[in-house]
Amino acid sequence: MKEYGFNSPIKKYHCFAILTILFSIYFTGTGWAQQHQVNSLVSLAEKIYIQLDGKVYTNDQTIWFKAIVTKTIDHSPTTLSGVLYVELINPNEEIVRKKLIKIQDGTGDGFFQLHEDDITGRYLVRAYTQWNQNFGGDFMFEEYIDIFPSSTGPQIDPISNITLVEKSAGEFWLNATLDPLKVDSLHQKKLKVFLNLDGKRDSVLLKKDKNEKYSLDYQLKNEVQFATLHMQTENLADFTKTISLDKSYLDLQFFPESGEMVHGLNTRVAFKALDYQGKGKTIQGDIMDQDGNLVTAFKSNTLGMGTFRIKPDSGTIYYARLSSAYEEGLSLKYPLPEVETLGNILSVTKNGKMLRVQAVSNYMQKDSIYVLVSSRGIAYYEIKGELKDGRLLFPIPSEKLPEGVIAFTLMDNNKQVIAERLHFNERQDARLDIKLSTNKDSFTQREKTSLNIKATDSNNSVAKASMSVLVINKEQMGKVQDTRQNILSYFLLNSELKGEIENPGHYFQNENQHRQADLDALLLTHGWRRYLYAKPIDTLVAPPERVLNVSGSVGAIFSEKKKKKGIELTMMVFEQPAAIQTQKTDSLGRFHFNLNDQYGQHLNILIQSNDKSGKKKPYSIELDEKLTPEISFDQSSAIASVDSVVHSLVEKHQERKQVEDAFRLTSGVLILDEVVIEDYQMTPDREKVMKAYGKPDVVIDGKEIQAKEEPWSYGLYSILLFHYSDIIRIRQVGGQNFLYASVLGDNRNPTLVVVDGEAVPYDSYALIPNIPAKEIKSVEVIKFAKNFLNLYMEFAPGADPYEVPKLGHLIAVYTHKGKGIFGIEKSGNLFRTSVPVFSPPREFYAPKYEKLSPKDWVKPDFRALVHWEPNLKTDSTGSASIDFYNADVTGEMQVIVEAISDDGKIGYQELIYDVKKRKR
Repeated sequence: MKEYGFNSPIKKYHCFAILTILFSIYFTGTGWAQQHQVNSLVSLAEKIYIQLDGKVYTNDQTIWFKAIVTKTIDHSPTTLSGVLYVELINPNEEIVRKKLIKIQDGTGDGFFQLHEDDITGRYLVRAYTQWNQNFGGDFMFEEYIDIFPSSTGPQIDPISNITLVEKSAGEFWLNATLDPLKVDSLHQKKLKVFLNLDGKRDSVLLKKDKNEKYSLDYQLKNEVQFATLHMQTENLADFTKTISLDKSYLDLQFFPESGEMVHGLNTRVAFKALDYQGKGKTIQGDIMDQDGNLVTAFKSNTLGMGTFRIKPDSGTIYYARLSSAYEEGLSLKYPLPEVETLGNILSVTKNGKMLRVQAVSNYMQKDSIYVLVSSRGIAYYEIKGELKDGRLLFPIPSEKLPEGVIAFTLMDNNKQVIAERLHFNERQDARLDIKLSTNKDSFTQREKTSLNIKATDSNNSVAKASMSVLVINKEQMGKVQDTRQNILSYFLLNSELKGEIENPGHYFQNENQHRQADLDALLLTHGWRRYLYAKPIDTLVAPPERVLNVSGSVGAIFSEKKKKKGIELTMMVFEQPAAIQTQKTDSLGRFHFNLNDQYGQHLNILIQSNDKSGKKKPYSIELDEKLTPEISFDQSSAIASVDSVVHSLVEKHQERKQVEDAFRLTSGVLILDEVVIEDYQMTPDREKVMKAYGKPDVVIDGKEIQAKEEPWSYGLYSILLFHYSDIIRIRQVGGQNFLYASVLGDNRNPTLVVVDGEAVPYDSYALIPNIPAKEIKSVEVIKFAKNFLNLYMEFAPGADPYEVPKLGHLIAVYTHKGKGIFGIEKSGNLFRTSVPVFSPPREFYAPKYEKLSPKDWVKPDFRALVHWEPNLKTDSTGSASIDFYNADVTGEMQVIVEAISDDGKIGYQELIYDVKKRKR
C-alpha cells in the first residue's frame, strides 16, 4: 500500500484503493459487520480512551495513564494505528508535554511528570492518532484535570481585583490589576493583554500607572458571561486567567423530542439548566402560556436535566417560570421553542426487552415512511411502514442492537430526513463480567494485598482481556473518582455525544434508581454529531500510522529519465538496534522509511543522497510535517471552583510533601544545587568570555565529549542531546534543520552561543550543531550571563534595543584551532535531523514491605494512590492476579478495574477493602 504524508495530494483513485484495503483490514474478525450496512465513512475512525489515575494533582506528582484505541464500529482493538499522540496543555493553551505512545493490540501506557515550575490551574489532556485527523476534532480524546501547587505558601496572582463596573446605564467596563513582575522580574515596558470574551478576541497594550501597576479598563460592547485575560510580558512570559462576570447566571435550554414542538401533538420536551461554570443546576418551576395559565410543572434531577410533556397550540407562546434565588418575589422567564404548525415526532420507549418506536405526524395520514436504525455508522434496520391516521407503532428487540447510543431516523417516502430520536440501549449482558476478590477482607498498614480477577462474558465463557488496576484511598480520592468518566461511560456515552457530560459515571451506578430516566434526559439534551455527516473520499489524506516512520521528498529538478529511476537514498540510524535502509524515490521525489520501535525523546537520523552511479549528490531533502491539531480550550472549564472534596485532597497532597521533605532533611539526604569547578585552566579566550559574561557554572571537557562520541555522531549537538540532556536541552525550532541549544530548566529566558569567545550571529547558527567532537576543547554553561543585552545585539544586529531580552544564559564553546565557527566543513549530501520516538514506559514505584523492622517505620508512607497497574492480561482461564502493599493511611481502599476484551466487550468493576492500624 502506498502511503502519503500530511501535505501530499492524494488523487481520488488512490483514495478508493486505500479505502478498499482499509475496509478489509478494519473489518477483519468482525463477523456481524458483514451482516449490516456501513452508512458512513466516519465509522472507519478510531475511538481513543485515556484512563488517568486521577483528576486532581499537585505539581510535584506523576500523571499515570493507560491508552485504549479501538475500532469505532465494535470497540475491538484497532488494526490501523500503532502510534498515539498524548499531550498535556496548560491554561495558557501551550503544549507543555507531548508523548508518543506505542499502541499494541489496541493498548499502551505512559506518564507525565509534573514539576514545581509548572503553572497551576486547569489543564487539558488530549490524545489523537494521525489517522483520526481525517475526521476533525470529533474523535479526539479530551479531558480536563486540575493541577494545584505542591507547597502551601502564598500563591502568585498576577491578575487581581477583577470587577465589572457599570459607569452609566447599560454601559459596562471590565477592570483588573495586572502585575507582570510576578511572572517576569525583568519586565519594564508596555504589557500586552489578549482578551477572549465569550469566544470574541481582542488585544490591548497597557502602560504603567502612577503606582507602577498595569490597570485594565475595557468597555464591554455586549453582554459577556466568560472573560479570559492572557497577559504576555516583553520576555514572552505568559499568564492566563478566566473568570465569570455573572455568578448568578443561569442558562435554561429546551430540547423537544425529535427537534420541534408540533401543533396538536403530545410532545416530550427535555430541558437542561447550567450555572455560570457550565455545570448542571437543580431547578424546578412551571410551564406557562402567554396568558399566564399554568400548563404543567417541571423539576430537574441533580444534574439540572429532566423532561415534561406538553400538547402545544401553534397560536400560543409558552415559557418557563422560575423563582429567583437572589431576589425574593422575582420570577425569571425563559421562552420555549416556537410551536411548528406542521411536523412529526419520533419517540422511543423501552418495555421489557423490546423497544417501542412510534412515529406521529399531523399532516401525513396514510403516507409511507421509513425508519432507519443505526449505531456508530452501521445501519441495523431500515423499516418501511404506512401511517394509519398519522401514526405508526412497531417494536424492535433490544438484544438485536448493540449497547450504547442508537439513532432512530424518520424519513418520508422520498427518504428525506424529517425527524430523529436518540436512545440509549442498555445491555449489561454485552459487557464483560469482572469478579474481584482479595485474600482477606481487611488488612493492616503496609500489609500485602493479593487481588484476584476473573473475566467472563455473559455466557460465563473465558474472556481474553487487557485490564488496568487502580487502587486508591477512598476517603481522599473516591468522590473524585466516582464523578469522572470511566471505560463504560466513555465508550458508550462520551465518545458518542457532543458537548461535555457532567459526572458521566452517574449514569452507570446501579444504585441510581432513576438511571434510565436520567439517560433519556441526557440523550435528549445532547446532539449526536459523530456519524451524521459523510466525509468525501478525497478528504481522507492522512494515512494510518502503524509504526514510527520518516517520510518526505527530495527537492530536485528531475528529468523524465530520473523520474523513472528515482534518486537513491540511504537512511542511517545507529541506535540499538542499528539500521541502514536504502530506497529510491518515486517519480515525484517521495520517500518513506519505517523505523524500528525506538524509545526516548528523539532519534537522530542521517539521510544520504546519491545518483544512479553511487556518487554523492547534494539534493535538498524536506521531511513531511506531522501536523498538530489546533488547540480548543473550553473557557468555562478553566474557571471551575475548588469544592470541599478537591480542597481536602490537595491539602493531603501538600501535607504529604511537607512530611517527605522534612524526612529528607532530617535523614541527611541533600540535593546539590551547584557544581564546583576545579583545575580550570585560564586561556585568553576563556578570560575574555569570563570578563564579559561571568564565570561558568558547568564545564564539560572536550576529552569527555570525544569519549562519548558514537560512530553515528554527526557533531557536537548529537553528543549533547544523548549524553548531556540533564544540563543542555537540544530542540528543533523554525524547521527540520535548525537545532537550538538552551540551558535546561528555563523556558522563559533565551540561551545564546559563543565560539572561541566570539558571538555567533543568527544566520550562522546552523553551523554550530556540526562542530566535530575532535575539535572541541570544552563546552561551558554560564547561567544568567552578564551583559546579555550586548551579546544579543551581536546575535541579532538588527534587533530593536528596547525589545531585546536583558536576561539570558550563555553556552561557550572552545575549539582547539580557536578560529571560531567559520571553519566548519560542510557535507552537502548528508541530511541530519532528529525525529520524535516512543515515550519510554516507566514502572509505577511503590514500597515493598516484605520484612518490616522498627526502623522501617521512621519514614512515613501517606500515599493516596496505593497501586497502579496499566497492563494486566488474563490467562487462558480468564484469570489474573497482582500483589501490592498498603500504605500508612487507614480506612477504606477502593479498587477500580477497567477491562476490554479482544472482541470489544468492555468491563468495569470496583471493590472496597479496609486497612486498619497496625501494632508495631
